[in-house]
Amino acid sequence: MNNITYLSSSLQSGNISIDVSKMPNETARMAMCVLAAGPMLFVFPFFQKFFIRGLTVGAVKG
Repeated sequence: MNNITYLSSSLQSGNISIDVSKMPNETARMAMCVLAAGPMLFVFPFFQKFFIRGLTVGAVKG
């Protein structure tokens, strides 16, 4: 949150200004992170055997 405050205060001195009230608060940002991770968490169990197979093939020496 300090980065947003710094950017808004430094940019208001120029021609560009940021309205901090329109930026999502921390709770909304965490909710967006969970929603972004959802599809990956849903797909991984179905394709886990392919991920493991790729890891083991890549780990074979020689």
